[in-house]
Amino acid sequence: MSTPRPTRGRLDVVSLVLGLLLVVVAGGALWLTFVGPLDWGLIGTAAPLVLVAVGALGLLLTRRR
Repeated sequence: MSTPRPTRGRLDVVSLVLGLLLVVVAGGALWLTFVGPLDWGLIGTAAPLVLVAVGALGLLLTRRR
């Protein structure tokens, strides 16, 4: 008698992307609380790059195999 293979659940990409963005927001809040003011010039440069990276990750994860 063979053992049934466990099925792999689908990845919820929307929840993953939203979760990653909220982790970034929470990290910014912690930085403000414990370290001090944020460098908005750096955030203005990094935010678009992070959003593009998260979007590319979302595209890669939703690609059909």
